[in-house]
Amino acid sequence: MWVQLAGLVAFNGFYWRGVGKYLCVPVLNCYACPVGTVACPIGSLTAFALIRAIPYYIIGMIGIVGVSVGRAFCGWACPFGLLQDALYRIRSPKWRLPRAADGVKYALLAVLVIGLPWMLGGSGASGAERILEQDTGSLDYCALFCPVGTLEAGIPGLAVNPDIRARVSWRTWSKLGILVVVLGLMVVSRRSFCRGLCPLGALIALASRISLLQLRTDPEKCTRCMRCVRVCPTACRKVPEELGGKETTAECVLCLECVRSCPETGALSARLAGRVIAMSQGKKDGKDGKDGKDGKDG
Repeated sequence: MWVQLAGLVAFNGFYWRGVGKYLCVPVLNCYACPVGTVACPIGSLTAFALIRAIPYYIIGMIGIVGVSVGRAFCGWACPFGLLQDALYRIRSPKWRLPRAADGVKYALLAVLVIGLPWMLGGSGASGAERILEQDTGSLDYCALFCPVGTLEAGIPGLAVNPDIRARVSWRTWSKLGILVVVLGLMVVSRRSFCRGLCPLGALIALASRISLLQLRTDPEKCTRCMRCVRVCPTACRKVPEELGGKETTAECVLCLECVRSCPETGALSARLAGRVIAMSQGKKDGKDGKDGKDGKDG
């Protein structure tokens, strides 16, 4: 959690935002947030799609991060990830999202982040200008859906700016409703936004399949107790039946909860370019997760 808090402060430092706004980092943190210091990759990607230009910088950054450390930024640095972990601690019935929910974020990426902005925009600045002049508003993820923008920018803007309150529309109320639903899902289902609704996670996942940072199981030490599967917040963990098998799906945020909870010393490790950076230490306290309920969501 301390690493997540450090990320929250770093990406919302206010005083260094003049420089940071030119920097895209692989976390969801709204560009319009009053104290935000960095640019949002999804908002930037949409802006390029709107003018039908290829965002080489964003693609390169996401590619380098995905290949280097996979979705580790999702698990360790994203402010919205910290919010999800905090809300899940609230006592309530718990349940896991169905595996089919994992695909929703890929649809959001393809349709609302890239597809519609590209089709409705135009080359150069003309696309954006046409949408603004016709007062139709943009039909994209940030304008229609993004709960991060609503929480970090929309609500503060409504609270302090009379001009924004005067322009409240159906979009405002629909996004507030979406935020309420998403926050509710975070309470009952662990990392539900990461799994089903985050287009940035979908984008990084495409590159993370060949990441240098991977989980590895020692088949001679693993007892197939399945504790690592039960504690996994994104339901991505798989125990390979043979050496070299795939350890996780692309949904793994590399939180290392599985490594910390493994009861067998050296049975599970995280490796960066083949070098061990974390290894199970034989935790045998009978608890399989943070909530102490055998890691089950229900």
